[in-house]
This record gives sequence, structure tokens and C-alpha cells, in this order.
Amino acid sequence: MATKEKKILAAAKKKVDAVVLVNGTEPNLDLSFFYATGIVNGLFEDCVAIVKPKGVEVLSSSLEELSARQAGVKTSVFRSGKEREELTTKRLKGLARIGVNSSELTHQNYKFIKKCAKGATLIDVSKAVQEARMIKDAEEIERIKKACDIVSKTSDEIPNLVKKGQMETEAAAELNYRMMMLGASGPAFGTNASFGPTTAEPHYVPASRRLKAGQLALFDFGATYRRYVSDLTRTFACSRPSAKQREMYDIVLSAQLAAIDEIHDGAQGSDVDRAARSIIDGSRFKGRFIHGTGHGLGVSVHDPGYISSMRNMTLREGMVLTVEPGVYLKGFGGVRIEDDVLVTKKGCRILTSASKEFLSI
Repeated sequence: MATKEKKILAAAKKKVDAVVLVNGTEPNLDLSFFYATGIVNGLFEDCVAIVKPKGVEVLSSSLEELSARQAGVKTSVFRSGKEREELTTKRLKGLARIGVNSSELTHQNYKFIKKCAKGATLIDVSKAVQEARMIKDAEEIERIKKACDIVSKTSDEIPNLVKKGQMETEAAAELNYRMMMLGASGPAFGTNASFGPTTAEPHYVPASRRLKAGQLALFDFGATYRRYVSDLTRTFACSRPSAKQREMYDIVLSAQLAAIDEIHDGAQGSDVDRAARSIIDGSRFKGRFIHGTGHGLGVSVHDPGYISSMRNMTLREGMVLTVEPGVYLKGFGGVRIEDDVLVTKKGCRILTSASKEFLSI
């Protein structure tokens, strides 16, 4: 994948001589490091990416050297902490203004850059990095689309994979296994399989609860493909759905379709959110949609960008976003329907293809 130095520096409006991205140790990795370098494999703990107008250079530990060179990015190798500091200092020599991605930079690594830069002014360019990451190029879209294909095919197999009496953890394991069998390098995040009352917790972690007849079953999961991710939610009923469950599902589906209809280049995220929220708040489930309508998607499952009533954003062609309204009733359960969409000039392209029929398992 081509490096992204031109996009990053253009977004920074050429106010810096270079942008320096430094990884901490897992889980404190700067995902913009992987965005800028195009590196697919490895953790690159304590490694450095220097973004300049003429290209990107990675200062890599010997542990990650092969992964860096396979990505085709210019690579220099250090074998100790002392060599890391000496090499970084050499590369930053003579630079007066250095951009840092403060939103994903540990304080320790900020001090490391400051020490190596020897008097240069450090400037926070995290908003510029986020702006660059919002608009996907053709190769990024293809990777996300592949991740969407994997998660969609897995979702369509849920009625055959999940059975009454199965534990949430077992169901999550089945989904993870199936995604990897279809070509994912792993799940995009911790797979959420929730049954009954736990479906009302949007960020639930699967436990030992077993699926019972009459309960809702919600699955929020995604695939990772060559560093890029997908994010899908589908809700099912175990055995025949009740009238209340059916009503919840129909309201949420109507809200999602209304939001999707509002998406196009130049649309306001708050308007898209309002289209979904007005349908839910116009029903007897008013106030039970408790999060934003969507977020960005890319190298992170929560990439820069959002569809929310709280933070407005102008949608632009090339953005990839989720659309995921939901209704949550404490003690009863919740329904969420989520798809991934690519913003186009006159509308959007839905990248996930899983069935949205309210199916029974």
C-alpha cells in the first residue's frame, strides 16, 4: 500500500517539516503508524515512523525488520534502546518544526521525541492525521470491503452456528473461527455475543449465559483483513419472536434505513443521526436509543469520524462509516442493526451485505 505522507502533510497545511509517529507497547500502539506506513504485520512496539514530503521512513527494531521491508517502506534498523535514540536523533537533526500525534502518543514517547529533536518545536497535528485518515483511497476501500464480505458471510451463517442452550462465549468463538476460516487475520475487536437481558448492554463482553427460547440474541462483531476492519451488528430471536420484539426490530430497521437515505457527500452527521433518532423517539421506545448513529471505520474500528447529535461533522465522499441505531430496554433486551457504508457523491454504497430479515435461531 502506498504511504500517506502527502495526505497527512497536506492536512497539516505544511506547518511542519515532518510528522513523527512513535508506538508504545501493546496496547498503546499508534494506529496512525500503520496507516502512514502501510505495514500489515507486526506490533512495532517502540518503533518510529518519520513522515516527510518525500516519503516515510520506519526506524524498526530487528524483531520487526522483515514485516517493515515486506511492506516496501524505507526501513532502518536499531538493535538496542541506545541505537534507537541515536538513530532517531540523527534523522531529526536540523528539523525545526515536528508534528506529533498527541491523541495516540504516550507521555514517555513525547519526551523521547523532544529529547531526540534537540530544541525543535513540537506541534500537535492529531486533527490533521485524523482528517487524512477519514478519506479512504481505493486500496483502503478494497481492504475494508473484503473485511465486510467476511463478516457478512459469517452473519448469514449464524442461524446454523448458534443454537439454544449455547453459551455466549461459545457463540463468540464460533463467529471468530468462521471469520478466520473465510480469510480474516482475526476479529476486529472483542466479539459481542449477548443473549436475553444482556442484549441491552451495547458494549457487552460475552460470559457463560446460555441462550433460552424466547430471548433476543445480538451479535456485534467484525473482521480484520490486511490491517483494515469491518463492524456489523445483527439481532435474532431464539424461537419465534414476541410481538414486542418484532416491534422493536421493525422500529430500529426503519430508523437505520432512514439514516442511510440521508447520507451523501455534504450531508451533516447530525442530520443523519436525527433521521434515525426521530423514528425511534416517535415510537413508544422514546429515549431508548442511547448512543450515536455511527462512527468512522478503517485501521481502527473507531476510526476518526462520527454520526452523532453531540458532535456535528460534514460527511465527505470517500468516508467509511457505520450506521447502527438501536433500542435498549433494561431487563428485557435490545435490538441493534449495523452496517458499514461508503459515502459517495449522491448517496452511499452499503459495503456489508448480510441479511436484515428478523430471523430465528
